[in-house]
This record gives sequence, C-alpha cells and structure tokens, in this order.
Amino acid sequence: MLDVTIDAGVIAVPSPVSSADQLHDYVGTLLDWSKLLDEPWVAIHISEGAAEALVEDELYPLRDQLKPLFHDHGIVEYDVNTVAKVTDRLLALTPSFETYYRVKDVLADSLDANPDIIKLTTHNGLQSDLARCVLLIAILRKHCRQPLAGHSLILRSAPGSLVKVRAQIHEIEHERDDLPALPSPPDYFEGDVLVCDDFKGLVKCLDESAILKEACDIPGVELAIKVALFKRALAKSQEPEWSDTKTPAIGNHFLETCQECCRDQGGGLAPSILRAIIETMRNQNTAAVHALRTGKGGADPQRMRGSDKAQRRDIDYEFHLHYWECANGVIELASVVHHNDFSIPE
Repeated sequence: MLDVTIDAGVIAVPSPVSSADQLHDYVGTLLDWSKLLDEPWVAIHISEGAAEALVEDELYPLRDQLKPLFHDHGIVEYDVNTVAKVTDRLLALTPSFETYYRVKDVLADSLDANPDIIKLTTHNGLQSDLARCVLLIAILRKHCRQPLAGHSLILRSAPGSLVKVRAQIHEIEHERDDLPALPSPPDYFEGDVLVCDDFKGLVKCLDESAILKEACDIPGVELAIKVALFKRALAKSQEPEWSDTKTPAIGNHFLETCQECCRDQGGGLAPSILRAIIETMRNQNTAAVHALRTGKGGADPQRMRGSDKAQRRDIDYEFHLHYWECANGVIELASVVHHNDFSIPE
C-alpha cells in the first residue's frame, strides 16, 4: 500500500558528530526505519548505487565509523554490531528501487530541487545517487500509477514534506509500458517528490481517507483507521507509538457496506466515517450513539449477540455506523448504512 525509498544518506554516519544527542538521534532514526521491515503495508527500497556511493565516500563499512564515535561520546545504550546489522540489512534490501520500478537510469542536466535537498550532504557519491533517485521518483510520481498510500523518499533531514523537481532530461532507461515521452531539452520536466525524515512525518504524508476508499481487504481498512488514530494523536500534541495504536475488530461485511455508501455519496463520506470510528474508539461524542433495538419502539430491547451489544452511531443525517460493543471491551465494526437501514451483520 505504501512504497518507501530510503536515501543512502540516512545510513551514513553524520559528519561531523558534535554531540552524544546527535549520535543518539542518528541511531534512533535508523532503528525506527528498520521496524518498517516487518510491516506488511509498506514496501521498502534502496537504490542499486547506495552501497557503492557509501564506499566511494569512505562512509562504509559502518563499524569503522561507529566504534570511535561510540567510545568518544560514551554511548553504551546501543551496540555497534546491532546498529551495523541494521544498516547491512537495509543495504541488502531486494528488489532494489530500480528493479522494483523497472527504471535503470536517467541522463539529465540542470537539475533543480526546491528546497535543495541534494546539498544536504557534501559527499559526491551520496549527492549523485540522491539526485538520480529524486528525479526518477518525480517522473514516476507524475506519470505512473502510484501505490495506494503513495511513495515517499526518506531523507536524513527533510526541509518540508514536498520537494519540487525541475530538470532537462536527455534520456531515461526503463522497461515500463506506462511511461510517456518526456520533454526534451531545451524544455524542462517538472514534478515533485514526497519526503520525510522520521516515522511521524511519513504517517503525516498518508491519506487515510483515500486508503479507506480504495481498500480491497481488511488490512487496508485497519491501516486507514490506524493512520487516522495516529494522526489525531499527533494533532493533539501527544506522542503516540505506532505499535501501541490499536484498531477495532472488523466485521466480515464492514468493508463492503462502507465502500457501497462511499460510492453512493460520491466518495466524500470516508473522512466522516473515520471520524465516527475514532469517536467510537475513544468513547467521544456519546450523544451520537444509540442502542440498535430489536424493533422501532424506544422501549424495545437492545439487540444482542450473546453478551455483545448492538450500537448505532450517527455519521451524519443520512449515514450511520453500526457496531458491536463486545463484552470483552472490543469494538467490532459491523457496517455503514443509510438512515432507514437498521440491520446489523452478526
């Protein structure tokens, strides 16, 4: 659902390292990105030239760089070999960015990135590899079908979330059938790239409503809800942990009914559905919640599934969220329905 390309500069030890805090930030960021390796919703890539660029700039093997730094700054919380293994695993990722996207190389002049992320490093090898990746990603983002949650470039330091790219392209080597002819010099290609430098920034780039609308399975629904919960916590100046962000159980008919209602509404309903789910998870706006009863009378008993209670939450006047409030404390999303529909899948 999400593609991530990690710039080789993220792996390189920062130079010069002026403080223990700076070294802690570098190691912590590396370890954060390594956690994504086990997430099923993200595909992580690195360029074919990353390792070569690091060696060319004398920034690899990493152990040679880290040992004296850890010693000089009194770093005992992290083990050099553990950090080196993480970077080795990242550099060994397959398929590479080029293989995955079936692009080999691009020959270009007058490349301009705004903000100028290429100059974030002074190493020639890293600059060259980053410039090539930035331009290729911008071309893919503009002209080719993107993953559901997009494609982000991970940098050592991102001066924003979007980088505009402009270049004169002489030739691009690829094996794609969906890439149109690009402008030839003296005309310029213009595009942009999504960038971030930490996990929170990556999640902020995601469009949870688009993920929900286009989800084709329960993991897709869970990802949309998890992103929405995580971003809501960030907006409230909290410090959420992705691994601790719990999503509700998803009933077998929820995705189908959710997408049917989204289609009926023309696609604008997804943000309201996510808002209603968040309020349900956090027990907020309880005035919008009503017991789903066995009949239309206000005194009719609440519908039950064993010890689980059927609930109905207003999304807006026309649409409603039906869910089970389970006896074990779990919320199970059952369906999204029109105003006059009081059914609930069991």
